[in-house]
Amino acid sequence: MIDPRLVAVKKKLSLIKRILVFSSAKGGVGKSICAAVSALSLSQAGFRTGLLDMDFQGASAHIFLGTELCFPEESRGIKPFRIKERLDFMSFAPFSREHPVPLRGNDVTQAMIELLAITVWDELDFLVVDMPPGIGDEVLDILRFMNRAEFIVITTPSGVVIRVVERLLEMLRNLEVPVVGIIENMKTNESPYRTNSCGERNLSNSYMAKRFQMKLLGSIPFIPDMDELVGRPDALLCSILGLTIKKIMSAITRQRGNSCKSFLGGVNG
Repeated sequence: MIDPRLVAVKKKLSLIKRILVFSSAKGGVGKSICAAVSALSLSQAGFRTGLLDMDFQGASAHIFLGTELCFPEESRGIKPFRIKERLDFMSFAPFSREHPVPLRGNDVTQAMIELLAITVWDELDFLVVDMPPGIGDEVLDILRFMNRAEFIVITTPSGVVIRVVERLLEMLRNLEVPVVGIIENMKTNESPYRTNSCGERNLSNSYMAKRFQMKLLGSIPFIPDMDELVGRPDALLCSILGLTIKKIMSAITRQRGNSCKSFLGGVNG
């Protein structure tokens, strides 16, 4: 028997032209703030945009946006929060507040289906999805339920981060998932060429992008006073992070959306 929620998910996602999934196999790389600022940038450029925080355990997009946690309005489902003109936002955070959400296994999948099924988006040009770190159930479920998703992978110059992100890129390549490109965050002036402890391997992001035949979309400098920008959308947009993201999003909006058939028999195609 078909889960009626999956039918609802398919119908709601059909109103969205492009789905950009911000992902990274490693935590602490600035993925959430890149996703939030990208959504702000797209809406500022005149695109109808949605931002969906799918990190149930560590939801933080609302913190970057300075959004108060209140229960969303109900109207034949749950209406996203209106952050700015042309920007709507939804997260699991309003339901969990600041309490922990210790979900595991199938519970993660069920929570994801529920949030996707009850959220009533208007017609959107872009839906930006902020994923939790890792390559577990959440990523696999996104590939199942959002089979038009295009991934943007966030990394940093850290050799440890690069080696972990490579696993995500390898998985996406093996599954033939569209990857828009790689964003390098927290860039410093150090040499971009790194090797492992045995001196056997180049661990730069440019080399990683070349090895996986993916585009390095841009590099965002390390910002020491980032905490001062948190919760201030206008300040974030005017920062070096915001200006870099604007250039990256401008290039992406000139591309045609990709599509692929879900390897898990997705509900959106």
